[in-house]
Amino acid sequence: MLFISSVLELLLLITGSIVFIYIYRTGFYIINKIKNNIVRNVVNTCFLLLFILTTIVSIKLVAFDIYKIPSVSMENTLFPDDIILVDKLKYGARLPRSPYEIPWVNLVFYFNDNGGKRIKENWWTYKRISGLEKIKRGDVFVFNTVSNKYDILVKRCVALAGDTLNIRNGRIYTNNKLFNSLDSEKNNYNFKITNKKKIFNIIDSLALNNYISIDNKINYGVANLSKIELEKLKKTNCIDSITIQIDTFNIDKKLFFNLSKKWTLDNMGPFVIPKKGMKINLNPETFSLYRGAINSSENYLIKEIDGIYYINNNKISTYTFKQNYYFMLGDNRKYSIDSRFWGFIPESNIIGKVQCVLFSNYQSNFQWGRLFKSVN
Repeated sequence: MLFISSVLELLLLITGSIVFIYIYRTGFYIINKIKNNIVRNVVNTCFLLLFILTTIVSIKLVAFDIYKIPSVSMENTLFPDDIILVDKLKYGARLPRSPYEIPWVNLVFYFNDNGGKRIKENWWTYKRISGLEKIKRGDVFVFNTVSNKYDILVKRCVALAGDTLNIRNGRIYTNNKLFNSLDSEKNNYNFKITNKKKIFNIIDSLALNNYISIDNKINYGVANLSKIELEKLKKTNCIDSITIQIDTFNIDKKLFFNLSKKWTLDNMGPFVIPKKGMKINLNPETFSLYRGAINSSENYLIKEIDGIYYINNNKISTYTFKQNYYFMLGDNRKYSIDSRFWGFIPESNIIGKVQCVLFSNYQSNFQWGRLFKSVN
């Protein structure tokens, strides 16, 4: 399937290149008919610049784009200052919903007083070109946040539309099956130290200084480690016990859904991810769970008054979803603001799949080992 997808991508790029070359050659053929040399040169230059600009904009809109990783939320898959290549052909390119989403063209509207007032509006309805493959569990992709369509994040998809998701003691279950976590996934661990002098030298040799903090008074430490790093630490013979740090309920964290459930980062659910055509009966629980998605992504305003539910002031008892949604998590579980906080990501917010790391300047050093590194 991956081979077929790559071949289709190549064919699309070749076809697009042929079309652009044809337009380019036709344009110059017409321009060369102009007899006045000065006029011909001016028109020739303008056409060349316009052609280059159109090509760049077209590639960014429907094929590929480049983004920079700003935080540690996807360690150890993606690191801060990684420059990633995003493939929009995989899931199908999303067409612009306003002029502000078109590179370079948006500059005209930013400096227009009337246009500037509509910067947050969708001028056109959501449309997406057919993709080469469907989203799969475990895919890493780039998307706009629900609260602000100009904020861009990258996370890993752990549950698809229609899946039943349950997080128990930090383990993720989709449809009662354990989600296969990667060796690069990070979490927080508590450990007891048996040899304090030796542990500091080992931590330094393993280059884990930035991820481990130790309390010298009680000989306990906390580490933010991947599975690979965890195994290295276990083999040092300086650790008596090591356990995963399970999050506890904290009202200030403001996780999505309601407070009565007392969900935490490591214990949440079960619940069903909304799917296009999925019909729900409205009650206090479903209203609390799905209200955010309906209000922010379905272009409706749902509310409850005295136990009765209304959409756009019309009384209802059920609701049918208009699009698919996904549940996204950062690989660095304890240092990621993701779907556990803001809920489901609608299909209309998806930009593209992360293909590879083009290059990395992590910790102000060029990382040769991450040059063109594929992202799994």
